[in-house]
Amino acid sequence: MDYRILGRTGLKVSVAGLGCGGHSRLGQAHGHSVEQSVAVVRAAIDMGINWIDTAAAYGTEKIVGEAVRGRRDQIYISTKTAIQPWGEPKAAPYTGAQVLEQLEKNLARLGTDYIDLYNLHGIVQAQLDYVAAEIVPALLKAREQGKIRFLGITEHFGSDTDHKMLAAAVPTGVWDVVMVGFNLLNPSARHSVLRLRRTRTD
Repeated sequence: MDYRILGRTGLKVSVAGLGCGGHSRLGQAHGHSVEQSVAVVRAAIDMGINWIDTAAAYGTEKIVGEAVRGRRDQIYISTKTAIQPWGEPKAAPYTGAQVLEQLEKNLARLGTDYIDLYNLHGIVQAQLDYVAAEIVPALLKAREQGKIRFLGITEHFGSDTDHKMLAAAVPTGVWDVVMVGFNLLNPSARHSVLRLRRTRTD
């Protein structure tokens, strides 16, 4: 297994990570048992994968928590929260205190007292000012308490294929890791977000 440093975290993570969402959700979307899904995670760890990405919305945090029990110090966990109730785009955004409540639920489901990378999930450019004023201070407080180690942000790629949110978020210096949509059908991040990241010195 090859390993690389993740963002500016200093964490040496496997190039192949285990995503716990998508169409499969570790097999849960296709009727597999929890035990089978736990076995998938454990098999990935046995093959050298040490980077696991999940989210509250994926419904797989408890599975990940069960799978890494007794091996937590070998694994880096990334999870996420939206800034409003998932699937309710017209709902009021969470306050900073409510985001911390979501974090406590993430921790409980994962069965851990800290998360390596905590992401704000599916953020759009119009939300960035609110995120900076209301949410980031709460996350920094959680980091000071040792509940999260690093801050991340993910874009809403389906509605932001030009990466406008990340182009605005990266220069703030707040985010240790960003999750960017980058694939064969739309590799435009190569000329925007990735180029911007390469020009930074921190």
